[in-house]
Amino acid sequence: MSRQFFTEALSWATADGATITATASETIIFPNVSIPANYMQDGRVLELLAFGRFTTVVSNTVTFRIRAGGVGGTVLAASGALVMAATTAGMWRVHAIIQTRTNGSSGTVYCMGSAKINDDVTQTVGSATNAGVEDFMGSAGVATPATASFDLTAASDLALTAQYSSGTTNTMVGHIYLLKSWN
Repeated sequence: MSRQFFTEALSWATADGATITATASETIIFPNVSIPANYMQDGRVLELLAFGRFTTVVSNTVTFRIRAGGVGGTVLAASGALVMAATTAGMWRVHAIIQTRTNGSSGTVYCMGSAKINDDVTQTVGSATNAGVEDFMGSAGVATPATASFDLTAASDLALTAQYSSGTTNTMVGHIYLLKSWN
């Protein structure tokens, strides 16, 4: 049986996200994207891709999360704590796929992806120095991907967040954000 599929950009950044400065609190990188009620039907696939820049004066860690329901909502995916050296203008990337498994008021989605930070701003080709840290993301955290459950019959805010382990003189800003639907 043939199904006609399409790709559609649902949200994108036309300006930088708000700068996260000197905090260890989980903070939204780009404004939430409102996913309409009943949009996430069986098999629906969303792809999130985001890039940005960070500075940290001391060695630190950062954890990226994708949430339904804003910063206090259900975790769809979380990276591990990515270790970074003191860096000025390092880059980061988050890429994730969110797929609906079941519909309804306790619908489930499966979300997997990866988060990467690059704290070697010189990017020497072939260098054995620390060229960055990458970690997988999953619904139950990095170690055990699993489905996440929340009300798919209600509108929900999709949030991409970051949280430093220490608020000591850190900054982070998002530059590129794209959320697209694959079907």
